[in-house]
Amino acid sequence: MAEERDRKERTEQSQRTIRGIERSGKVEITMKFEKPKQKLTLKQSAKELMASKELKAMALMVFCYNVCVELTEVLWKAILRKKYPTKSSYMAYMARFSQTVGLVAFLLQLVATEIINVFGWRWTAMIPPVFMGVLAIAFFAAIIAGEDKIPLAQVLLIGTVQNVANKVTKYSLFDPCKEMAYIPLGPEAKTKGKAAVDVLGARLGRSMGSATQQLLVFLVGGANGSILNCAPYIGACYVSAVVVWSNAVSVLGKLFDTTDNTPKVDNTQKLERIGEAITIIKSIEDAKREKKKNAKTDGK
Repeated sequence: MAEERDRKERTEQSQRTIRGIERSGKVEITMKFEKPKQKLTLKQSAKELMASKELKAMALMVFCYNVCVELTEVLWKAILRKKYPTKSSYMAYMARFSQTVGLVAFLLQLVATEIINVFGWRWTAMIPPVFMGVLAIAFFAAIIAGEDKIPLAQVLLIGTVQNVANKVTKYSLFDPCKEMAYIPLGPEAKTKGKAAVDVLGARLGRSMGSATQQLLVFLVGGANGSILNCAPYIGACYVSAVVVWSNAVSVLGKLFDTTDNTPKVDNTQKLERIGEAITIIKSIEDAKREKKKNAKTDGK
């Protein structure tokens, strides 16, 4: 109890000293000016990306997400055009699709923070690839089964749900987790690597997905060059992208696990020592002022 009382008294004394220094105006202020951020070329950004394991994993996440979206979106739209051949019916369906995406994304956004708090970064970041992958497998299986076994309307419904999941999980879970992944990194990795992750990952992912589909249509599209004939091969590419994506999440998850396991430093003793040092400095200054005052009094 005595130690606690003494500590409380020292803390109060330190606070009074700090307030006194602030009133006297003798407060040293250190101002730190940051250098303006240097814009890097695409080549320099890519070089920085390859030098960091974490940035490389982030780029793979963005790359694989865009590959997956491109692989399923084209197939889904091909079925949509087949089901709704007229422009008006096609646009009406797309309008309903956009409304559904907005509503579901809004609802999921309300609980996204709780999901991250409950499951942590790693398992929250795993939700998009797993959820999208399961729905995509069902979508590809329905296409491969053919209209004789599964009606076109049901195939379109499965594809629509899968594409809604693509958009919603990106807005509510994928993007927040991606931005959170920059927090444990140093300032240099954030500034130099972010452009490479966002630009290279997104553009290369879309380009790779589109190029893969064009190549498959040319090789196995059949006489009519239909993208639907390529569903088994596109499905295999999709699963491969999901596996790479999940592995990248695991790599970044280790970074967060290390950060979480780092013991928290108790700065109470340091703060107390700083307070004591301020008190001593204040006492010395008071003694000097008192000495000068006494010297002036003796001189008179």
